[in-house]
Amino acid sequence: MRKSSFIVLIIALFVALGTNVVLAANAKPEGQIVIVGTDVETLNPMLSESTYETVVLNGIFSQLIRMDEAGNLVPDLALEVPTVDNGGISPDGKVFTFHLRKDAKWHDGKPVTAKDVVFTWEMIMKAPQVVSRDGFDDIQRMETPDDYTVVMYLKEQRAAWLLNWAAISGAIIPSHAWKDVAPTEFTKAHVLSRQPIGSGPFKLAEWKSGSHVILEANKEYYGEGPYLAKLIYRAVSDNNTQLTMLKTGEADIAMSLVGDQYPQAEAIKRLQVSLDPGSAYTHMTFNLDNPLFQDKRVRQSLNYALPRQLIVEKVLHGIGVPATTSTAPVLWAYNDDLKPYPFDIEKAKQLLTEAGWVDKDGDGIREKDGKKLAFSLSTSAGAKERAQIAQIAKQYWKEIGVDLEIKLVEATMLFGDVLENRKFDMIMFGWLTPADPDEFTLYHSSQIPTPENEMLGQNYAGYVNPKVDQLLEKGKALLDQEERLPVYYEIQRILYDELPLLYCYYFVDIHVAPKNLENWRPAPFTNGINWNVNQWKLVK
Repeated sequence: MRKSSFIVLIIALFVALGTNVVLAANAKPEGQIVIVGTDVETLNPMLSESTYETVVLNGIFSQLIRMDEAGNLVPDLALEVPTVDNGGISPDGKVFTFHLRKDAKWHDGKPVTAKDVVFTWEMIMKAPQVVSRDGFDDIQRMETPDDYTVVMYLKEQRAAWLLNWAAISGAIIPSHAWKDVAPTEFTKAHVLSRQPIGSGPFKLAEWKSGSHVILEANKEYYGEGPYLAKLIYRAVSDNNTQLTMLKTGEADIAMSLVGDQYPQAEAIKRLQVSLDPGSAYTHMTFNLDNPLFQDKRVRQSLNYALPRQLIVEKVLHGIGVPATTSTAPVLWAYNDDLKPYPFDIEKAKQLLTEAGWVDKDGDGIREKDGKKLAFSLSTSAGAKERAQIAQIAKQYWKEIGVDLEIKLVEATMLFGDVLENRKFDMIMFGWLTPADPDEFTLYHSSQIPTPENEMLGQNYAGYVNPKVDQLLEKGKALLDQEERLPVYYEIQRILYDELPLLYCYYFVDIHVAPKNLENWRPAPFTNGINWNVNQWKLVK
């Protein structure tokens, strides 16, 4: 690919790239912010899959670069975001050079150096329990010409490759702390996953599982701020309790408010409240190892019998958008030619009959080859909206001859053992889409977690489609956005037809924060509501 095409891609994706101005860490931290959300399971960024955990991890850890609320890449540990123009990206797009700040320190006082960046990459590539190596496995090798320069050599050009280092999974970890830990011991249970050493604007002061995480200002932080003395995360899954805590002043930010709570939140005078289209979506993932779901007509039938508009109106109180695939409307690759499946009970019944599922004994449940069309749907306990959606699905799927069991599971168990080890028939949760449409880790067959690949990847459905594999690989390799667009359009068309997941709705986020919280700029992407928590300041 010629140099000009690479520059066009970078500009199109990120709009503007920042340069890091070295600031003295001279802020005087004052006050605290209390955030309430679902309990956290780990404080290891490479092992985390939860947006709730991201909120805590954003305070503790630093990254080479970050993404702001508009999708622009901005420097963090790097002095500037590499580009072709500044010499950080080679003309062939295969060599990336990062120049690091010299004033960054770990929370134990040791300097952050290029050695830590290399170590982070090596651990991602070696540790069996990391969530994904996608993007990081594009790196052929790294070199460190000096303590504050890292040169990364890619195997081949990759579109939007820099985004890997802007995700929390690319947060830099301290080599001196982890160096004697074997990759097989790099787990959620390890002491450093529970008492992490970061280089971010806040240090871990206390973590009590099931209750709270308390972060205290890192007064030796290299960048702007922090201006808050404390950031407190309280584990409160029930959104009614979250709303009550906002009303009483026990909480400042709630992460799980639902549609019918919006007017009540808006009435709290001390809060600023907004509705913002997000990149997240709620879905139900099939376990395609289950023979019940291997005929796509069954999956399509369930999709036709899921009343999305009713869910948006009755459960979300109009604050949401019926979904078509996992690519949200806020993303540049969204295919607006696809429309949500219409709610059609008769079509759903027809598809099941065509697939050989009939009610032979008159008990209202269809059967085939002596097996009932009965299965379970797991979702998180305390998530009121999802429990309501599950009940709606149960009601309407019963009309087409399906027996659905609802399993409400504590969040740490749901996102731990149940999801990671694929111990479900169907599972419902929310997923936050990255700024780039590449969803290799969700749909490529190599990303199915299995004992053979040490449970690596996020293709929890177990979806296998050689055509989709080919398209995903092609989309990653192309650099020009206009050339990539038809690739991702085609992927969406295939997913829309084959439905490894039932796509329920796209989020419209209810964002609440104190009116006197300066620099509150929540992002719709995977970097979370507090990507700039170092800049948060309470003004009088």
